[in-house]
Amino acid sequence: MEVNTIDHVNVETDDVDRSAKFYKEVIGLKEGPRPEFSRPGYWMYASDKPVVHIIQTKPDNKMLTGSKDASISHFALQIKDYKKACDHLDSLGIEYEALNVPNSEIRQLFLEDPEGVLIELIYLPEGPRV
Repeated sequence: MEVNTIDHVNVETDDVDRSAKFYKEVIGLKEGPRPEFSRPGYWMYASDKPVVHIIQTKPDNKMLTGSKDASISHFALQIKDYKKACDHLDSLGIEYEALNVPNSEIRQLFLEDPEGVLIELIYLPEGPRV
């Protein structure tokens, strides 16, 4: 088996509209087409790719993982302009942690969505990743 890239992440929430608004206004994704699944939700797009899927939590609060204690620590979205991203988050009053990857020009911004999902916004300049 060979994997090309990650396709999407799925965020489950009791308030799909609030999460969609966050991913639009704060992260800069846009809402796009989504199949008519049994539970309400949104597909949030970066360019023409649906990278964040938002879905309504089941009534008994059982998530697709079967657990509220899934072990993924965060997911990352690549950004084009580090300073613009910082300025945007600052203008909205969004709290974040900025980190620099040692011995590189790679910059990271960490923030939480309304459900407490940790998001990394990563700036990768031209050149090698490591």
